[in-house]
Amino acid sequence: MKALGSLFILVGFGAAWAGELRRWRQETETLSQLIAAMEALSSRIRLTRMPLPRLLRELGQVRQGAVAAWLTGLAESLERGEPLRTTWDAACRRLPVEDDVRETVAELGYKLSGDETEICKGIELATGWLRKKMEERSRKKRDWTRQATAVCFSGAALLIILLL
Repeated sequence: MKALGSLFILVGFGAAWAGELRRWRQETETLSQLIAAMEALSSRIRLTRMPLPRLLRELGQVRQGAVAAWLTGLAESLERGEPLRTTWDAACRRLPVEDDVRETVAELGYKLSGDETEICKGIELATGWLRKKMEERSRKKRDWTRQATAVCFSGAALLIILLL
């Protein structure tokens, strides 16, 4: 019975570790999709004179996951006539990323009015910051994985030892 309990504890901690790893990967993928969407937005603004809702909808169709839903939701809100800044801010709050990434993308909503040069400059600044954040995440991943593994399996080992 103790061995079965120990096995369940080990499986539980393993599941917690896998969940954290999955969350980390999801945030990294969302950040990567955001960077690609911002780069595409900047280049499309330069090359076309397309209205922003239509542009966001088209970009949402070629993105995946949370970023696709974010872009599509923004387009739908703007098509209903809602103000850009409040819509952008509200949509950014739903992105499954770290708070500093969410704030950076939300601040971009204030830079999306004005002339083409100002808009593209704001997007490029935000994209540059997001790229640095992605590089930082890549550097930290190895340490984070090691720490998460150590915490989960050390805790499981401790409980198993106490149980036996």
